[in-house]
Amino acid sequence: MTRPIVIMISDHHTSIFVYHAIRNLGVTHVIQEDGPTEHRPQSLKEWLIHQYIRWATPFMRWTSQKRIQEVRKRYPLNDLSIPPHHIIHVSSLNDDKTMMWLEKLAPELIVVHETGPIEPSRLNQLPCPILTIRPSMAEGQLQAYWAIQHQPSFCETTLEQWTTQGWRVLERVVIYKGGTDNFATYPYLQLTTVLPMLRRHIETMDSMKTDHRQIKVQA
Repeated sequence: MTRPIVIMISDHHTSIFVYHAIRNLGVTHVIQEDGPTEHRPQSLKEWLIHQYIRWATPFMRWTSQKRIQEVRKRYPLNDLSIPPHHIIHVSSLNDDKTMMWLEKLAPELIVVHETGPIEPSRLNQLPCPILTIRPSMAEGQLQAYWAIQHQPSFCETTLEQWTTQGWRVLERVVIYKGGTDNFATYPYLQLTTVLPMLRRHIETMDSMKTDHRQIKVQA
């Protein structure tokens, strides 16, 4: 028996892949933040990097179609639209409307993907596990920038869970980059690597829940 799962997203195009990768594991709804994600650069260098990625990525995506298709063959990334009846639109994931919906939906697991920062006080109110994939391309693009630039041939992606002390790494895996990889191909490299890990973790949580239920019945 699967657990009810809610996915929280913004408008990043790769969130569709996450939805389809785990929807058969119990996804009931997607809460989408439609308001703009505010980005406040901390320095001129950070602002320049942000602007560079913002304007360069569409061009890189156009010139990297062959590489993107090659990477997508590693894992079936479904880009069909999320069914409208599964989507709940909110202006911000930090507002009371979002919390009201989460209370009503009562998920047993929340997966956060490519959203703006969610206030810790809000996350601490949620009684179920919360998972996310990092580095994030939504948080000012800077995490993705350093992920692709930090090492010449590889970088890491992590599956993390929220705790009262912040995000805790559950599992990490190395992404190996080719010579033509860039900011446009990176999301595909990341997801083809981490989505099997996310599925496996959710399935393990379901298995543990089932085992616990059987132990209680036997007792």
